[in-house]
Amino acid sequence: METWQIATIIIFFYSVLVIGIGAWAGRILKKSMEDFYILGRKGSTIVTFLATAATYHSAFAFLTSVAVFATAGITFWIAASAWTLLAGIFMYLVGPRIWRIGKARGHMTPADMLSDFYDSKIIGVITAIVMALFIIAYIVVQAVGLGIILDVASQGHIPYQWASLILILVAAVYLFLGGLRAAYWTDVLQGIWMYLGIFVAALIIVGKLVPGGFTALMDSVRTVNPKLLTMNWTPQKTLGAILIYGPGLMLLQHLWIKYYIAKDEKTLKTSAVGTAIYLSTYYIAAALIGLSAAVANTRGIPGVLEAGFISTLKAQYGSADAVAAVMIYKLLHPVLAGFLLAGATAAAMSTLDSFLGSTSMILVRDIYQKYIKPDAEEGHYVLVSRIFMIIWALVGWYFALLKPGLIFDIASIACAGGLQFLPLLLPAIIPGTKKYINKNGALVGLIVGSFLAAFLSPQIGGKIGFLTVEHPAVAGLVAVIINVIVALVLSAITKPSEKELKIMEEYKEILAKI
Repeated sequence: METWQIATIIIFFYSVLVIGIGAWAGRILKKSMEDFYILGRKGSTIVTFLATAATYHSAFAFLTSVAVFATAGITFWIAASAWTLLAGIFMYLVGPRIWRIGKARGHMTPADMLSDFYDSKIIGVITAIVMALFIIAYIVVQAVGLGIILDVASQGHIPYQWASLILILVAAVYLFLGGLRAAYWTDVLQGIWMYLGIFVAALIIVGKLVPGGFTALMDSVRTVNPKLLTMNWTPQKTLGAILIYGPGLMLLQHLWIKYYIAKDEKTLKTSAVGTAIYLSTYYIAAALIGLSAAVANTRGIPGVLEAGFISTLKAQYGSADAVAAVMIYKLLHPVLAGFLLAGATAAAMSTLDSFLGSTSMILVRDIYQKYIKPDAEEGHYVLVSRIFMIIWALVGWYFALLKPGLIFDIASIACAGGLQFLPLLLPAIIPGTKKYINKNGALVGLIVGSFLAAFLSPQIGGKIGFLTVEHPAVAGLVAVIINVIVALVLSAITKPSEKELKIMEEYKEILAKI
């Protein structure tokens, strides 16, 4: 049996396994929105922890981090260490407050909380629409990653476009069968698989390419490209990346709803600590593979990889994101390569499933249920949610066919959008004696910030001649600053309603014991 056949069979075996878990989850699923989406608020520590960690790390972590390490070096490690730590701190401090408010007031989505706190239905609708639109960028990222993984594993026997569709549909099927309960259960498996996989791959690849270990690897990098060992991002790009991948990513719907699944606040805080450790240490292995790739790209590996192979991959896939998958396939035993590429598949699926599930959730609960068909049975909403999952999966696949560029850049657009919700959230979880941001300021600030986050990004604004900045991370940073200014100024010249002030006092009472 040829190498590509072995690797492909293992990935398909993994696919059958997660579909089986989805079917099992579906058999015990209660036909209620709360059970379908947030486990009836009964998630254990291990489920909450691994569901969050595996959802945070995606094709971004397994594929693009390696590619960026190979081309940008330790700059990415410094920024990623900061944003993964910040993400864990954010979850530890903010998560229990969202959980407590959500349990007391029946929230299940970001729009539930924001529309409630600001006493504004339109804020709820805009929140759902903005999140659903920005998350398309992240769905595309997973679709691109899945296409690359199976295309490399099958050596082109399953072309990129069909490889992407097949694995997207695998995630959609197990979600269709078991809802986000299935996603949470598969995340436990996927979180362990992808974490072990990246470290096994790193140890073997470094051992083969640079037998002298870490010191020899650093010496080799210093010889072939010393710039990889220095900071080479601008300060604004570094700060923007830390903010969009710290609180920004943690405020997108697929991670926000994780705050609601925990059975209690202690579970959430313990999960936050585990998540910070998991996220930050994961990039150690990715850095080792990426820097090894930089060395191999310069020197080549006779009979295995030609010098300059990263440029070839860029021409084939539209970015360098295939570096990790190609090195695993070329340098490891076929069986091990298959299992590790299945780990890469797990990295993408563990995030894709939450994107599809959480996005269908906000569209159904925040728009369809409230304004289109408010009196239907719970089972009807579950069915409509399943339909939205399939639709959003196909939308992501369509854009993935366009090969939009480096996963890091595309994912940054979504996270820049997520950061725009921070000015709206903070007054709700840290209510003061005065309401500095009211519904008017919150609404206009969100709209302006979201528009700028999208159109200041070169990948969107650059296509239509809009003024852009160097990277979506900078777009997110600039947008949130303007968002805050607009929200504060408009709130200063308008007054909050009596009901808004009353709700703020109710939030204070709920949070008083924290």
